[in-house]
Amino acid sequence: MQLIEPISRKLIRLGKLYQSVLAKHTAHLDVNRYHYILSLIYFHDGQLSQKALAEMLGKDKSAMVSIINLLSAKGFVYRENNPNDRREQLIKVTEKAKQAVPHIIETFKNINADITKGISETDMKIFENVLLRMQNNIKPFTTT
Repeated sequence: MQLIEPISRKLIRLGKLYQSVLAKHTAHLDVNRYHYILSLIYFHDGQLSQKALAEMLGKDKSAMVSIINLLSAKGFVYRENNPNDRREQLIKVTEKAKQAVPHIIETFKNINADITKGISETDMKIFENVLLRMQNNIKPFTTT
């Protein structure tokens, strides 16, 4: 029998390294690990509810509430009642977020460029396609 490393370990290892570099470059912003979520909220400012954001990210409702609470406590976002549906709260960004997100996006751009050096655009498209296919292949096993 041969020992096989799960693909997930390789992805987790890469993810941790990426997050480490990202954290170093954005430590002064105090965003923790929610850079991408804050960026999504910024780009959809006032158009996303917690529920819609959770669905977009594949996160459960309670996890999303905790993340929004943290980002709110740190002064990046706030909730506002949806004027079209009083039961729903829309997530909006503060001035602090408006200052932070362009730096976060620039950092994503720089890290992405650094880690894909020597990798052709064609190879990156193949990589992204393979990841998507793997994600679609594993989905049936997550619902049982």
